[in-house]
Amino acid sequence: MLVNNLFKYWTYRVFAPGAVLRSTYESFQELLDYDGKTHEEMAELEALYYQGIKEDFSAIRNRYESFSANVLGMVESLEKMAPGSHVTLKSYYKKFDFYSKFLLAPPQPDCTPPFVCSLQEGAGKDSLVGGKASQLASLAVELKLPTPDGFVITANSFHYFMEYNDLRRSVDALLSTIESTNPHSLIEISAQLIDLIMHADLPSEISTEVTAAWNRFAATFEHTPLVAVRSSCLNEDGACSFAGQYLTLLNVSGDNILESWRQVLCSKYTPEALAYRIHSGLGDEETGMAVLVIEMVDAKASGVLYTADPSGKEKDALSIHVVRGQGDALVSGRVIPESFTMTEGKNPENWNETILTHPEFLHLLEQGKIIADHSSSARDVEWSITKEGRLIFLQSRPLGTQDISTVVEEVTPLVNKGQLLFKAGVTAAMGQAYGPAYIVDSDHLLEDVPQGAILVIKETLPSAVRVLKQVTGVVAELGSVAGHFSTVCREFGIPLLLAVGDSIEDITRGEELSLFADRQELWQGNCLPKGKTIAIHEKQASLPYFKRLHGLLEFVTPLNLLDPESESFVPESCRSLHDIIRFSHEEAVRTMFSLGDRGSGRSKGKRKLLSELPLDVFLLDVGGGMSVQDAGKADVSLGDIRSTPFLALWQGLTHPSVEWEERSHFDWKSFDEIALAGGVASKDSAEFASFAVLGSNYVNLNMRFGYHFTLVDTMCDKDPAKNYCQLRFAGGGGDFSGRSLRIEYVEAILKESGFQVTPKGDLLDARLQHLAADELLQKLEIVGRLLGVTKLMDMRLKDDNMVQKQIRAFWEAS
Repeated sequence: MLVNNLFKYWTYRVFAPGAVLRSTYESFQELLDYDGKTHEEMAELEALYYQGIKEDFSAIRNRYESFSANVLGMVESLEKMAPGSHVTLKSYYKKFDFYSKFLLAPPQPDCTPPFVCSLQEGAGKDSLVGGKASQLASLAVELKLPTPDGFVITANSFHYFMEYNDLRRSVDALLSTIESTNPHSLIEISAQLIDLIMHADLPSEISTEVTAAWNRFAATFEHTPLVAVRSSCLNEDGACSFAGQYLTLLNVSGDNILESWRQVLCSKYTPEALAYRIHSGLGDEETGMAVLVIEMVDAKASGVLYTADPSGKEKDALSIHVVRGQGDALVSGRVIPESFTMTEGKNPENWNETILTHPEFLHLLEQGKIIADHSSSARDVEWSITKEGRLIFLQSRPLGTQDISTVVEEVTPLVNKGQLLFKAGVTAAMGQAYGPAYIVDSDHLLEDVPQGAILVIKETLPSAVRVLKQVTGVVAELGSVAGHFSTVCREFGIPLLLAVGDSIEDITRGEELSLFADRQELWQGNCLPKGKTIAIHEKQASLPYFKRLHGLLEFVTPLNLLDPESESFVPESCRSLHDIIRFSHEEAVRTMFSLGDRGSGRSKGKRKLLSELPLDVFLLDVGGGMSVQDAGKADVSLGDIRSTPFLALWQGLTHPSVEWEERSHFDWKSFDEIALAGGVASKDSAEFASFAVLGSNYVNLNMRFGYHFTLVDTMCDKDPAKNYCQLRFAGGGGDFSGRSLRIEYVEAILKESGFQVTPKGDLLDARLQHLAADELLQKLEIVGRLLGVTKLMDMRLKDDNMVQKQIRAFWEAS
């Protein structure tokens, strides 16, 4: 409020009281406000991508809507400042805005019948019955393999249910508030979403079709059958497995089919299902829930068959994992199954007939090879054998083999850094991890796991997926390579060592551990060799999340309008919304500087500061900032300046530690004359000119060095309660890594100086207030020196060690 009032005060001091001038300045204030918001929101969008921060796309759409509205605000404010001067600018804004919204737009849901179809009718119809039902039906239709009888309540039923109850708006509003890295947030929002589904009305059109389908199905049995009710979500069992994330209900009677259907719909919004979907980058509308209703199998044995090695090392290895009875204990990670691996032409050495007979085993192997030969990729197949010895296939989906290119192979522990705790268990997901042990028990809940911990659990239940973003690795007492949790760990790239048995008792809560999952070893201490860090957006580039965000940023962040003096600095040259922002800001500044010459004979227009520094700085006095005898004088010297905060900043800029004539050891051939001039514009060009609004105790400085800019807004009054310094630092000519390292440097210096600092990607905001004038002036000198030493620093900084070295050098030069 103080800043707003201050600007309003200067408005009446600087400009004639005419309505046009007053309106123009107010529009400029609006534009600057929009400009600040757009840079902040653009930095947040970049951070989502480059820092791998996952959000539901309903939240990202909200972010973009706000960003887009602020860009439009800049365009409209500029139009009010200079009516008719940039008539095509809005059309270019609309063009990029359309493309961006098109990328983010959810698919149009199909709410029309059929609401139910037979299982075999669903073969190949993924968008109607979901991947699980479609692929199961294909086993029966295309390969003539035995599958259960059943029917599917289609995804169209889910879409119609949502539309009938007008739930989409409420669901999206809740989804947009999820903090996906906060398990407690997932739990809280999950409960509210499930409550919406449970209390919604069931359309008669759906209940009628489901009842009719059940009656037709039940009529084919001598006795009323029991069924399994399973999820078959759109985009499930495809590139994203959703393994174990949705509900399966067993032994359901016909009277409970509709209620069971509703419960499966609710499982779409459990904490673990939300965490998985958000991680993958699929929108809620893209995962419409179809539900598979199939006859129960009275199984003597069940299991999982992999047609390849899930670690990605051996493509021709076929493995079978088997337990007695139903297979839910296996896939949910509650037991350790019997497992057998076969390579081409070789039977397993550890074969025994404790669960399967030899003929049953050979028949399963033969049928598995049929599926493998028919499929273009490795498969993950669930099966059961009835008490009568009949083999039935229950599910077939792509096997998520681990991308070994993202796993550091042949990593040997640094034995001088720790000691081996134990060697045990089975590798379910390769890789290495380091962190404190977090052992889950009744007093230490799963959702309280700290960031960066190694998770230690008894069973690999699918619900643990909700915290995978928090942990670096997982060790489990029980579990199977064929379990759902193992599948998801491979997808997420989280090292998983399971079935370690009693060895888990050797782990002490909180101790520092190094996990070498591919060696089945757990070490005490940090024994990991230093290796190249791969950015999350590179490791997970195949996820829909990063693909879509990358596409969005292509329309948002590239900056093509670099030279305001160029003939091509026009709306028609804009190729992104960032260009729209840049153009609007530069033209607004030009417009404001031109106003000083329109003031009915008043001579308070812009004046250029004469200085030995290679900077073009233009000044606008709003009262007591300068003392100039010649009203028509276009240039002023430093001796004419009376603004104490500006003088403090300038003293820092001219500090001996700021080398204005330096040349960095860098390949300048690929850079333009801005870099060649040492990071500042040449004297004969107004490009990237800096400007300041001055009062005796006030300065608003917009300073540009090459492609980064800094805004400093300061009041330095006798009354400490009025004093503050606001600073924004953004942009640069280096890559994102270099810009981020420079932000780390700036953040460290400002924090040490007492500022409250908020970094966001390559943008930083800082604030200091309520200091005595003398103390604030000392801080401003530090800020001025900081502005000088950071020019081109984003092109020089390569790692954190360089950052720390530069920080020490800054304070040593004080």
